[in-house]
Amino acid sequence: MLSEKEQSILSIRNLNIWYGDNQILSSLSFDVQQKRVTAFIGPANSGKSTLIRCLNRLNDFTPNFRFTGEILFKGTLLGASTDTTALRKQIGMVFRKPTLFRHSIYENVAYGARIAGVNQSEHLDTIVEKNLRKTGLWDEVEDILDETPEQLSIGQQQLLCIARALVIEPEVLIFDEPCGELDPIETVKVETLVRDLKNDCTLIFATNKRRQAARVSDMAGFLYGGELIEFGATEKIFTNPQDNRTEQYVTGRLG
Repeated sequence: MLSEKEQSILSIRNLNIWYGDNQILSSLSFDVQQKRVTAFIGPANSGKSTLIRCLNRLNDFTPNFRFTGEILFKGTLLGASTDTTALRKQIGMVFRKPTLFRHSIYENVAYGARIAGVNQSEHLDTIVEKNLRKTGLWDEVEDILDETPEQLSIGQQQLLCIARALVIEPEVLIFDEPCGELDPIETVKVETLVRDLKNDCTLIFATNKRRQAARVSDMAGFLYGGELIEFGATEKIFTNPQDNRTEQYVTGRLG
């Protein structure tokens, strides 16, 4: 019997993606295992963001988007009848640029809980503190919870977005270049948090930074020219790749 971490929570089978007549990704197949960090690497315009936005149906909002193939979440096919609102509670997303609401720091975190029907102030207080502590942000903001997050550094804003995403207790949390706007110190905080969070949920991480993927992930996939060139254990991808293009990319000679 497979252990929890060996079980697939997402399965992708022969996935093809187009924007209009332009095919972005071709014939992708892989499995995402539970409570591990899976990173997708590759140069700019290799299709990383397009791929991960498919996993919780965010691409549905993109004009002229279409796909063929299968995406299964916990064995259930995601199709036209899928309740995408419910799906995005189970598969959350953190973007490259912090996407904050024009409310207080407190309300930014409490938003998900309110949507879920939690309105008692004492329960909200507990939820907000719990998730700010989980991201390591509590000590920095506990005295300014009623103020807007505009005064926070970009790294603190990103941690706030992660805290908000964690409130709804997603089973999968997707990070789309989450450190793209951050300085090295703030990047370390996010990377450390990602490694810690896999005890609670499954993490999917898209990045242009090779070394970052090597540091944070258990599994890695290399996308190039719209194809998934190689997918497997991160250590193997970076130390013993099976495809010459993968070897060239991880050593900095390609892309």
